[in-house]
This record gives sequence, C-alpha cells and structure tokens, in this order.
Amino acid sequence: MKSKKLNLLFNLLIGVAGFAFFLCLIYLITSIEYKNREVEDPVAADQRVFEYKLKHKAYNEIISSYYTDRLYDFEPKPGYEDSYRISQYAHAAFMKAIYEAQQDDSKIKKNETRLETLKKELGRYSYTADDIDEALRKALAK
Repeated sequence: MKSKKLNLLFNLLIGVAGFAFFLCLIYLITSIEYKNREVEDPVAADQRVFEYKLKHKAYNEIISSYYTDRLYDFEPKPGYEDSYRISQYAHAAFMKAIYEAQQDDSKIKKNETRLETLKKELGRYSYTADDIDEALRKALAK
C-alpha cells in the first residue's frame, strides 16, 4: 500500500517537474528572440524624452540630468549637445540673478556676454531662452 502511494507521489513530482521544464524552455526561446531584436538607438530615445521635457517646460529635469551627466563627462556625448546648451543657458541665467543681487558689475558683464553667445548657439531651441528668462523673472518677483 505504501509503495503505491509513494509511486503516485513520485510520478506526480516528475509530472510537475516536466511541466516546469517545459515552461522554462518556452521562456528561454522567447528570451533568445528578445535578445536578437532590433535595438533602438539610445540617443534617439533620449532625444524624444528631451523634446517631451521641453514641451512641458520641465527645465528642472533637464538641468538636473545635465549636472548628473557632467559628473562623468564634462563634454557632451554626441547627440546631447542641445540639452547641454539649454542647461548652460539656464545656469547662466540663474547666475545672472545672483550676480545682480551681489551687485558685482564685472561678473554681470561677463555673464551677459556668455548669455548672448549661448542664446546664439541654441539654434532651433532659441525659444527656450525666453521661457527660462520668464520663469526666472516670475520666481524672483515672488
């Protein structure tokens, strides 16, 4: 009697193990297909995220990613130049407000020329300079 119950239990365990093996085999096959898929260019994906942040005026996220990226590479990676320029302009605009509060004329003049050159370099994103200036004006007015 015990041997029949034990035999049934082992057969049941072998059946469960076979089913688990079958599921693992299916998962393995689908993961190989996933590995061989066409991978999208990460720069293009990041560019779409950057455009989305610009659309929603999420300059704080752009600037924070700029500071994080600069921890590893001081120069922008290929494809990220626009994000760096906008972040540099935002940083310079913020520093302008600080220099004006300090009333340091030499730093104000130097920063003004930097702002002008950065604004010219923005190219198709030159509208962001006006957005950043307006946001800082509103923030400082409070």
